Amino acid sequence: MVNTNMAINNYGFKNKQSENFPPMVFTEITNVCNLKCIHCPYVYISKQKFYKPRHMKFAIYKKIVDEVSQFHGTILRLVCPGEPTLHPRLLNMILYAKRQNIYPICCITNGTLLSKKTSLDILKTGIDVIEISLDAIKKDTYEAIRRGSSFEKVMLNTHRLLELRDGMKAHTKIMVSIINQSEAKDEINDFIEYWQDKVDKVIIRTHTSIGGLIKKNNLENAAQNKRWPCPLPWTRIFINVDGYLKFCVEDWLDKTVIGHIEKVSLRQMWKSFTYKQIRDRHLSGEFEKIPYCNNCVDWSARKWDYDYFYALNQVLDKL
Repeated sequence: MVNTNMAINNYGFKNKQSENFPPMVFTEITNVCNLKCIHCPYVYISKQKFYKPRHMKFAIYKKIVDEVSQFHGTILRLVCPGEPTLHPRLLNMILYAKRQNIYPICCITNGTLLSKKTSLDILKTGIDVIEISLDAIKKDTYEAIRRGSSFEKVMLNTHRLLELRDGMKAHTKIMVSIINQSEAKDEINDFIEYWQDKVDKVIIRTHTSIGGLIKKNNLENAAQNKRWPCPLPWTRIFINVDGYLKFCVEDWLDKTVIGHIEKVSLRQMWKSFTYKQIRDRHLSGEFEKIPYCNNCVDWSARKWDYDYFYALNQVLDKL
């Protein structure tokens, strides 16, 4: 049903380049993780028969980077479902992207593997942004949420990364994040107070169900809001570990696959009829014509005016 109350003119591409190429390219360089966090479907997915642990092949990554490098200002983001620091060629991957003059290059990590050597090696690549997912400020809460990790170890790793960065006078921006979930909601203010003068940015993330795979326990009540178009079709494209292109970053089961990087370029897909149709149906409120979007329970967590772009604009000199 078309929502005639939707302010269509408020939505769309932010500039001309965004029409030609995705402003942010999510790249899953590994589907392997060393933790079993309660807000993450990796615990469920890794137990399924279809799951096979693997790292992205460098040839696929190179193809992505080579194209991204043609569009200055596109954000290359190395992200989950896996833990990027587990990829044996992570340093080579960052260095290759830097040699291609990509800016900014961002990586999110759980921080467990940030030894002194690893931290130094990553900082020496010149990576632009490192985000560490911490999700609590108290030991018991942290270890209950981030199962398999040690609060003391990750805190040590994070502080040491900051000290090494400052000692090297590296330009890398360091951010920490916490998910607004019921287990940690009472610690958010303390988390902000502790970290705000130590890091470049503190991010408070909305708790999502990751495509319905995780039970929601502290989300906004979407039913109270009139649904708006999701900004993802205008701002991001996701490439999974095998090189498949998807239009939803919440889709960990590959239900939104629309192509493969070896058969279609990112720009071709971004400009395709398929993507145009997805955008048009979001603008007209015809979500039922896109089954995955129609069943979405996380749409209210996707804001047009407050997201990762906002955080980057606050910490980077140019974007």
